[in-house]
Amino acid sequence: MKIIKVISVFVLFFLFDGALAQSNNNYTQQADSICNVVFSKWNLPGMAVVIIKDGKEMLLKGYGKSDYSTNGKEITPETQFVIASTTKAMTAALLATVIDNGKVNWNDTVINHLPDFKLYDPWVTQNFLIKDIMVHRTGFTAYAGDDLPHFGYNRDQLYTLLRHIRPTYSFRTKYAYNNAMYTVAAKLIEKHYNVSWDQAIETYLFKPLEMNSSTTGKNAYFNNERLAKGHRHYKEGDSIKFKLREDTLRGYAWLSAIAPAGFVVTTAKDMGNWLKMNINNGVFNGNRVISKESHSFLTTPQTITSSDSVTINNYAQGWTVEQGPSGRLIRHTGLAYGYTALVAQMPELNMGIAILTNAGNTTTPHMAIAREIVELVSNTDNRDWVEHYLNRFMKPSTKKPTKEQQDTTTHKRLELYTGNYFKPDFGEVIISLKEDKLFFSLNKIKSELKHKTGNTFTMVVPGVGKVEVNFFAGTNVPIESLTFNIGDPIGKFYKEPF
Repeated sequence: MKIIKVISVFVLFFLFDGALAQSNNNYTQQADSICNVVFSKWNLPGMAVVIIKDGKEMLLKGYGKSDYSTNGKEITPETQFVIASTTKAMTAALLATVIDNGKVNWNDTVINHLPDFKLYDPWVTQNFLIKDIMVHRTGFTAYAGDDLPHFGYNRDQLYTLLRHIRPTYSFRTKYAYNNAMYTVAAKLIEKHYNVSWDQAIETYLFKPLEMNSSTTGKNAYFNNERLAKGHRHYKEGDSIKFKLREDTLRGYAWLSAIAPAGFVVTTAKDMGNWLKMNINNGVFNGNRVISKESHSFLTTPQTITSSDSVTINNYAQGWTVEQGPSGRLIRHTGLAYGYTALVAQMPELNMGIAILTNAGNTTTPHMAIAREIVELVSNTDNRDWVEHYLNRFMKPSTKKPTKEQQDTTTHKRLELYTGNYFKPDFGEVIISLKEDKLFFSLNKIKSELKHKTGNTFTMVVPGVGKVEVNFFAGTNVPIESLTFNIGDPIGKFYKEPF
């Protein structure tokens, strides 16, 4: 009788296991179909996707090409992509390993570990905690500091220049997305591991996760045959088109300056390991990479970003945590210089997904795939997400063109504006006059100034666009100082005496 029971159990096990395999195989086929539809409808140049379900690869596949020249290659799971701001979660995870080593605590003040750390407000500097660094509530305007790399400032200089940016909001009161603050996290990592952020992330994150094709842009951006080339991706009438980006040098300089926030280079295959570790609460292949406590904190909501009647979004440590009727969608998108990525975890489904493309401009195809996959696996059908996001992408812009302020007040004699203007940490701005035209020079930037009104001029800076330059009179001095507008105020450069 016992033998019959044992045989029955084995029969049921194999029947269940076979049914599960058949179900997963069906998921794979349907997920692949979703990816193909989205890839076609958005006319993407290339895409790689990995979906992890119950610790296994449900889908791992490439679509399209690295570029469409004669040297373009088919995208595979081993093709490398820049993953832009999805890097943030990796820098947060790397900092968590420092905390696990007992060298730092989330509730420590930053200045206790980095004595040279300084923000505009002395009180904020003294009370700024490590857990405040990456959650976008510093008080800056959104993307404050993002333009500074286009003026020639590198990562170390960007860290120093934070002290000059006057905040717009009160500390810890408002969500405003920021890349520059991740340089502070990198400084902490570098201090306690005594190596560069680039080396630390390879040694203490990629190596234990067996992410053997992952590195940073410093080591993999140029002359790398495995890296898909970035493309511009745009609407033209009712069509969607793409073309190769040619501003790779500018892209490299900008991404290098904000690297801890956006310059990991990796593959869909490696991202599968990253997802497995996160889905398994910090454990990969039986080895604990991040403690359970630290890993849980990485996705603990810190800053409310948005909400509606059914969903609330919070920012955690490098992740957005969306809480809705179907459970949590822990995600982050990234978009920079011809690359776009989405990485997401669905804890209630024991699933994760990473979508990497070599097309810039929009995350709508990535979100369409992710939400369709969630509904596929959860057996729900709330909406046609493909059409929803495609319509959103193709919807004509309602933004009205801004009217240029009329030149209502004449400028002073042009020679009065010329001279060398200095600001500590920023360096020297040189205003020169040639053939009745004013020119602005700072680091490697040189641009003609066009008069707008009064003592306000404009210039065009590659990577930034039109920037206002304001000159100010002094006491008994026609022109004493200047500043240029890049979001939050950076303060004045003062004219040096001849």
